Order: sequence, then C-alpha cells, then structure tokens
Amino acid sequence: MKIFSKAAVMGTTAILSGLIAASGALAQVETITVTAQKREQTLQDTPVSVAVVTGEQIEQSQIRDAADLQMLVPSLRVSEFATSTNTEFNLRGIGTSSFNPGLEPSVGVFIDGVYRPRSGSAINDLLSVERVEVIRGPQSTLFGRNTPAGVVSILTQKPEYEFGYTGEVTIGNFGSRILRGTVTGPLSDSMAFRLDATTHTNDGYMTAEDGRAINNRDRQSYRGQLLWNPGDNTEVRVIADFGTIDENCCAAPFAYYDPIDLGAIVGLGGTAVPADPHGGRIAIDGDLNTVLDTSGISFQVDHDFDAFTLTSITAWRNYDEDQNFDADFSDLDLVSDRHIQNQYDSFTQEFRLTSTGDNTIDWMLGGFYYDNQLHFRNSTPYGADARNFFDAASAPSVAALVSSLGLPAGTGGISLLEFFLDMNEGAGVGNFVPLASGSAALPTTPAEGFIDTTHGLISEDYQYDTEAWSIFGQLDFNVTDNFTVTVGGRYSNEDKTMVTQINQPDPMSAFSFLDLAQDLRLVAPGFCNPGLFPVIGGDACAYLVPVVLLGQGATHYPDPLGGAPIPIDPTSPLPSYLAGTAFNPLLGFSAFQNWEPVNAADFPTSRNDTNFSGNIIMSYDVSDTLNVYASYATGFKPGGFNVSTNAAFTGVFEFEEETSSSFEIGMKGALFDNHFAYAVALFDQEIEGFQTNNFVGNGFALENAGSIQVSGLEFEGTWAPTPGLVFTGGFTYLFESKYGDYQFAPCPDGFNGVGVWDAGDPDFALCEVGAERTNTAGVTALFNDLTGRDRGNSEFVGSITGTYTWAVADTMEAFVRAEATNISSFGLMTSQDPRTFANQDGFTMVNGSFGIGADDGRWGLQFWGRNLFEQEYVKGAFPSVGYLGSSVNAYPGDPRTYGVTLRIRG
Repeated sequence: MKIFSKAAVMGTTAILSGLIAASGALAQVETITVTAQKREQTLQDTPVSVAVVTGEQIEQSQIRDAADLQMLVPSLRVSEFATSTNTEFNLRGIGTSSFNPGLEPSVGVFIDGVYRPRSGSAINDLLSVERVEVIRGPQSTLFGRNTPAGVVSILTQKPEYEFGYTGEVTIGNFGSRILRGTVTGPLSDSMAFRLDATTHTNDGYMTAEDGRAINNRDRQSYRGQLLWNPGDNTEVRVIADFGTIDENCCAAPFAYYDPIDLGAIVGLGGTAVPADPHGGRIAIDGDLNTVLDTSGISFQVDHDFDAFTLTSITAWRNYDEDQNFDADFSDLDLVSDRHIQNQYDSFTQEFRLTSTGDNTIDWMLGGFYYDNQLHFRNSTPYGADARNFFDAASAPSVAALVSSLGLPAGTGGISLLEFFLDMNEGAGVGNFVPLASGSAALPTTPAEGFIDTTHGLISEDYQYDTEAWSIFGQLDFNVTDNFTVTVGGRYSNEDKTMVTQINQPDPMSAFSFLDLAQDLRLVAPGFCNPGLFPVIGGDACAYLVPVVLLGQGATHYPDPLGGAPIPIDPTSPLPSYLAGTAFNPLLGFSAFQNWEPVNAADFPTSRNDTNFSGNIIMSYDVSDTLNVYASYATGFKPGGFNVSTNAAFTGVFEFEEETSSSFEIGMKGALFDNHFAYAVALFDQEIEGFQTNNFVGNGFALENAGSIQVSGLEFEGTWAPTPGLVFTGGFTYLFESKYGDYQFAPCPDGFNGVGVWDAGDPDFALCEVGAERTNTAGVTALFNDLTGRDRGNSEFVGSITGTYTWAVADTMEAFVRAEATNISSFGLMTSQDPRTFANQDGFTMVNGSFGIGADDGRWGLQFWGRNLFEQEYVKGAFPSVGYLGSSVNAYPGDPRTYGVTLRIRG
C-alpha cells in the first residue's frame, strides 16, 4: 500500500469496509476490521454506531492526542479545562466533569483493552496507533467497565517479526518541536519487540504580563512491547509505558469584568488586561503548572481452543499528579495558588471466553475485577490581597450607610461588618438581650479579622478506594444466514470506602446573614440620638435593618398574609419571613461567604452499588451492500462520594448511581459499485440520575441532576468520484438535548441578577432574592428549575474532508487534503447565563495539508496547518473565582498553528 493512498481515502472516519482508491484506474474495496464487539468483524457488519479513525488518518490530520480526535468524529467532544489533565470526553452531548475525582467518566477510555480510571491519564501524545474506535451509546456488555454514554477504544500496533523503524520530526510555529520514533523487530523465532518514544514541546500561545509563556506543551511518552508466540495457538503481549507532562496550562482570561471587580482590581494596583479571551495576554501572579507522571504494565494472553478463545488482560496503572495554579487568574493575591495532589494506583483483571464466530449460536462470557486506590489532597487558602479586595469591591454599595454612621469614606463591607459585630459585642448584646433569631449569641470578630490567609481551604485529604467486579456475557443467535439476534447482560457490584480529613476555617462563612438581619443592633449611644437617627428618638437600642429601611424611606413591611402593611418599628427586629428577601440589605454580604462550614464527619465512609444492565440487537443483511439493525441498550455508572468540601454548597456529600437507556436504529451500506459508502443511525437516549458537577463561582456543586434526554441523527459517508479523489463527511444532529428533570440547578452568578438577566425574566424567576428553596439535601438557597429546558449543547456538529492523491514521478506521489468542521452555537455554563460572552456562536474550523514522498513509504514530507482562518472561539467559561461581581473567565480555543513534518520508514 502506498504511503498516501490508503490514508487519503480513509477520510474523516472509516465507516465501513470499502473505498480504498489507489492512484490507479479503479477504486478497490478493502475490508476494515474492528473489535467493537470483542471479536473481529468488518465495520459494515458491526451492528452498533461506531466510528473508526485509522493510524494513517492520525498522521495525515496531525492528530497528536485524544483531544484532536474530535475534528474527525463529530459526535465526540474532548475539552481541557483549568489544567492539562482536566480532560472531559463527551459523546452525543453526554459526558462527566473531570473536576471531581469522586466522579467516574460517562465515556470510558480503553487503551489496548485496559480501562483508564481517569480521563487525564489518556491525554498524552498517541504512539503507534493502529486505530481508534469510538463506540456510541451505552456499553454494558462487552467492555470491562460499564459506561453509560460510550467508549473511546485506542488500539496500538503490535510488535512485528520483520525489522522496521519509523522516525518523525515536526517543526511548527509557537516554537513547536515534535520528535517521534518507533523500532520493531524479532528477538527470536517466537518473540518480537516494539519500542516507541515521543517528545512534544512548544512555547505556548499565551503570554503572562510578566513574560512567562502560558498554554505550552511539554510532554513525553515511552512504550515498550513484547509479543511472544510460544505455540501456534497462544499469543502473549506485554506492554509497559511511561508518560510525563510538565505544562503551564490552561489560562482562562477574563471575558467580562463586572464593574465592582474591575474597580477593585485597578484600585489595589492589579493589572486589568482587556476582557478578551483571544488577546493572548493574561495577568497572573501565581502558577498554572501541572506535573503528571503516568505508568503501567499490562499482560494480555490469547489462547485458541478448538471451539473458543480464552483472553486474559491483567494490568497495573499508576497516576501521580501535582497541580499548582492561580485560581483567581489575576496578578492580585486573592486566592493563594490552588495546590492539588492526585494519586491513584489501579489493578484490573479481565477474562473472556469467546466462541469462534461461525456457529448457529455464538457466545462470549467474561468477568472483570477492578481495584482503585485514590489519594486526593487540595489546599486553597485566601490570598494576602483578599480582605482589601473584598473591602474595595463592596465599598460603593455600602457608602451611604458608612456615611450615615460617620465612618471613614471608603470603608468596605468586611470592615463594616466587623464594626457592627464589635459594637454589639462591646455592649454585650449577645449575652443579655434575647436574640430574635433564637441564636445563642452574635459572632465575634477573630483577632486576625474575618478574611485572612489562615482562612479558607487550608487542607482537604481523602483516601478513596473502589473495589468492583462484574460478570458479563453475550449470545448471538444466527437465526438465518442474514438475520442475527444478539442478547447480552452484565451484573456489576461496586464497593467504595473513604477516609476524610478537613481543615477549612472560615469564620465569615460560618454565620447566617438571616440571623444577623434580625439581631444586629445600633447600641452605641451616639447612634441612638435624634440628631443622627431622628426616627428612633431617645437613646433606644435600635435594630440595624429596620433603621436602614427607614433611612431608605420605607415605612412599612409587607404583610405575608396579604393584609395591610405593617409599620416599621426600629426597636423591633426584622420579621423572620423577610430575612431571606430583598428587605434584608445584609444578604448582599453573602458574596463574602466562600467556604461553607464542613468537617470530615459530614462525609460518608462506605457505600455499595449493584446493577444489572444489558442489550438486545437485531441485525439483518438485506444484501451484500446493505445492513440494517435495531437495538436497545442500558448502561450504568456507580454512585460515589463528593471528594470536595464544596459538598457543603448543596449538601450533597454522596451521589447516587447514573443509569442510561438507549434505542437505536441504523443502516450501513454502499452504492454505485462501492464508490459511495454510508452509515446512518437514529438514536434516543435517556440518562437517569445524571451526575453533574457545575462551577458556581466559589466552588463546584456536584449532584444528581435527575434526568437528561438526548435524541438525534448521525451520518457518516465516503465518496470516491474519481481515482485519487475522495470525500468523506459526517454529522451529528440533535433533535433534542434537554433536562427531563433538574429541579435544583445552579443560578447564574450575580446577586439578584444584577447585570446578568433582565428583571422579571421568567427563565430566572427562581433566582431572584426571596425565591429560596430547600433541596433534597436540606440546603436552602437560590436554585433554578431547568426541568424540560434545552441543555445548551450544539444542535449540529459536522465535518467534511477532501483528499486528492496523484503520481508525481515513477516512484513519488503527492496529496493535498482539506478538512472543515462546523459546530453550531452552544452554551458555556450549566446555569444558562444569558449574556453573550457566556455563550458561543456557531463557527467553522478549517485544516489543510500538502504532502509529497516516496510511493513505497520510505520518506514523506508534509506541510500542514490547523485553524487556517484563525477562527476565534472559546471551549468553556465559568464565574470568576474569588470575586464579588458577576465577572466571567473563559478558555480560548487554539489559534492557527502550522508546520512541516518529515517522516522516514524502513
């Protein structure tokens, strides 16, 4: 096979057997073999929705890691957030946040049959890949780990008994340097080896104001393999790998500055880089560094008996990650560097017995054991500038009250609260005056003040262990030569245990502003005289909130029963029914409360989940070139523990299992004498107990959302109109992607919607102050109800490629290739923030390449470019960390990159 011909025809995704157009006169049919159902089948005969990306495509499209695969598989989304290792895999709009180690992915990643417990362990550069199979929909029967959304299965090249080598050098813009090497060959008549290595570096495409390079690449991967054939019926494959990443990624510049935050940043001497995620600049005073070491070894043994094959895959994997990053993304020290250490050791063992595949009833039976020991540590204390920032940012909103009290101009909210509490403490209010709220006493100001570097998340430490086993099987009833009914099932048992240690002192977050609204007094005689507050009279000890309301011109409270308004009495507390409404001016200070009180005893210590899931598939070969199928499948992901003190936000310390069910009908075929091949699938999928993890400005809210519903149409096709010219394309169109049930969703960041949504907007009526609700965990807060609403996924994602190959001379050939991917608009936040910078408009990405080389593959030179037209887009956005206003940060997409690659083979 010529060096460019095969790759050229494979196009965007190899959807079924056929259409390898050589540079000769006629297109020839070649069978593409996959193992999506754990036995070798042609892609056309596989009755599931599966896309295949070949090793040749990976080379020609300059795919470096798993994140690049989405350019060739429209239903796959892979995104990096915050750090290089926070990678999320998403299929058909369904995926799981990678920001909480207690969550397991909805899309399972397997490399050479070995399950990767965390997606971050699969993001290093790909090595000697034979193909990648992207299998969509629940996969409960055949793969070792049950997955509710799908599987990305990466299969690498085996050692060969003929000596060979491959070398590759790439030079590109942003200082890109990539070196790859592979050597394979025999060690004896029965043993062969393969060695792979790659190093990938670039200078990064963003620059910090202090000159540091950000969003760079610095990663290396090494793999060694042995293939041993002790007899005609036995094959043993040993794979050992090591990978390392040491990168300053990933920057999230401001997309919007709330005026409150902007004024405080500038006022304290910080740098306000223009709010533009695509400006290439960011001001930070800390690190954005991630160091990750991953390693593992696996042993696969296949032995053919007369009627079946025994397969055993044994694997150990280690993951050691150290993150240090500036969570506030500014050059003020608002939040000290977040330091995360994430380590796990896993062991997996899978056994399979598989029939030969040529029986009236074919079968497969297997068992899977999984042991994972996770140790997670995090430290995120307040920074040295946090107190001054909160005071400066809140000063304008309290200026009138500060002036009326005769306090120094510019006094901010923290200082004002300390003044009130110190005044009450000095008068002994909490000791001898009954408190309206029933509290024991008003809080006292700590010696260091309410915001200090000794406050915040000083440390959280979790030892989180999982032990799981499952048995699974599948029967293929070959009713006729053309009609097959497949039935499969899996029983899963999951045990999890956790030991928790917490040190999170934050006195500001420890008290209730509802209680303060009823209990705070103006007790100093100077504040209780007719000259300062004429409405009080005498020297009575007035309650603060009624006095403030009177000072604002209010004379009556509303009657909760709809009767006549109630006159405001400054010597009586605020009625309790108003403490959580806009009549409580202290509620705005809740923006200072970043670390809800929590302790280790709040976290569970053990849980068990069991599940039975399965599938049924009916497939029919209409002809040699047309196959149809219909299927129903269920999937499962166990529940677990919220490995974060953020659990206190929603009260969800333990989340429940996630299950999925999917109906699918599909058709695969070829037309025009195999010049056009296609695959079409209609699907309808529902996820119950969807495990969602949403950023809400000062942390993540993890919970079971209830349910989501996704349905749509997938298409993939290949067309070879003339010898040497091939077009491929595919798309995923979602008819719907909505929440079936999500009653306690996060609200957009911003107190009472100021500057975020229009007053009275019915979509956010439940996010207005006074609309607080109590969720199932007993936490009372502002929650939106997104039941029945669109989830904000792209409605359409499609890609198309065109490749033309021609002979240059007797021993040389060339190709030119273009790729385009169109992604329709999508929301960037689960909270459905309506502002333009919280939503991404539709866009189109275009890649291109030109190559020339020897037709026997000895050498090839490729000139390539990605995002050729410099399309600006963002991959995600979030409410800014450590700020009082509704500022937003966003992760920019990669800019235009280009370079040249030289490959040699022998």
